[in-house]
Amino acid sequence: MAANLLIKHLSTKLPALEMALFRSAGGIILAVVAWRAFLHLRQLQDPRGHLVRAAVGAVSLMALVHAYSSPALPVALVTAFMYTRVLLVIPMQRVFLGEGADSRVWVAAGIGIAGALVALWPRLMSIGTPHWDWSVASLVIAAFAGAGSQIAMRRLARTNPASVVVAVSAILVSAIVAVPASTVIVEPPVGDLPWLVGIGLLSACAQWSTVRGYKHASPAVLMPVTLIDVPVALAAGYLLFGEVPGLNAAVGAAIIIAAAVYVTSTTDRRPSRVRVAA
Repeated sequence: MAANLLIKHLSTKLPALEMALFRSAGGIILAVVAWRAFLHLRQLQDPRGHLVRAAVGAVSLMALVHAYSSPALPVALVTAFMYTRVLLVIPMQRVFLGEGADSRVWVAAGIGIAGALVALWPRLMSIGTPHWDWSVASLVIAAFAGAGSQIAMRRLARTNPASVVVAVSAILVSAIVAVPASTVIVEPPVGDLPWLVGIGLLSACAQWSTVRGYKHASPAVLMPVTLIDVPVALAAGYLLFGEVPGLNAAVGAAIIIAAAVYVTSTTDRRPSRVRVAA
């Protein structure tokens, strides 16, 4: 959340793609620190799967950074909306992995996606008007691509060591993001360099902490903990940027979060039928 707030802070000075590049660089930092991962690269399986995972991961990252840097979207709304990834995984895993879920999980996923429409409704109604902002489309793309990245990672985990998946993803995502970022990159003010470095380091810390967390506890146990970023985003958005999400955003976010918690806890109890990636 701190990295996302730094992105919001720098959004008036630097292109979103440049900040996405610094954020993806955090993954390389993580791979360098976990140098043992490279010792297992000879075990690399399903190279096409790695490329697909890196491609959708890069799209998700660039779209998410664009959404966070947009003045049209409050930080809290973006944060809450991204929990739709948990819900979008349900139909995606059916299509791409052949894994099903019982009817209650499908209903909860549908309710959560309806909550997403409620949250974005005022902005969706502005489509085709001068008030339309493409950051809304970026947010939707980030959610779908993020869910797709989780599906790809689940597939890769079947045949590759986790360390290999993380290391290869870190390198490929940064390489992909660097291509469009090179067309818009500008020299950042000297005073902002520590913030950019902070984005990379905080992102690396977040990835490492997530991996460690899921090594010790299930998604159902940790989901309520991760939800702390929603009130943090709400408070930070108000105190730092003067953002006050509207009624639609608040109601829609509540529906999304409730559905995500239900889906995660339900799938955790039925691991043989469905498993939602964190």
